[in-house]
Amino acid sequence: MLYVVGLQMKSGHRRALIFFTLAAALAAQSQPDSLIGRWRSLEASAAGVSTVFEFHEDNRLDSYSAVISAEKYRLIGTDTILLQSREGREEKQELEWDNPDRARIEDEAAGKSIELTRLGKSPDSRNPLVGEWSTTQKWHGQDYPARAVFFADKHVLWIIHLRAEHGRYAAENQNIRLEISNRPVVSGKFAVAGNRLTIANPQGGQSTFERF
Repeated sequence: MLYVVGLQMKSGHRRALIFFTLAAALAAQSQPDSLIGRWRSLEASAAGVSTVFEFHEDNRLDSYSAVISAEKYRLIGTDTILLQSREGREEKQELEWDNPDRARIEDEAAGKSIELTRLGKSPDSRNPLVGEWSTTQKWHGQDYPARAVFFADKHVLWIIHLRAEHGRYAAENQNIRLEISNRPVVSGKFAVAGNRLTIANPQGGQSTFERF
């Protein structure tokens, strides 16, 4: 019925209907509930530091200054992992399991290991490495708390948390206000489209984030 009525509309009315339909769809994507979750900045400072936002349902906001790197990986059985850097270099390392929620990636040649402790439940029983893990990583010679997120599509995010800050946010329609202690208040428009978030930047313009 809608299709037949649409054909009978004058062209101007059809254009108006299409415009309002698209506007409604965009507004629905920019509702406050669409913010809930974690987002990582797609931009980084000259030092390689990015921002991670985690929006909670009770209007709490966690903000992290983080060093984020993306790699690829593949497993040989369950005891060997091949990590591939962005440059395409692949390193073979051993994967040792204490139990399904505790593991180590051991680089025997370098005499180093990465301790992994699972966060939450395993999302894929066929691939025990998939999921999020707590660990530590070095940055400029210092140890920092970190997370490793292994995805089923064979890529991994390493997130080194340099500094954690907490605050509040308020979002209504397509407007948002971020309040973090000792930081300038950020206020302006935001938009969510799929897994991308754009939000006002205190220095001007917009910043783009990706959900993870």
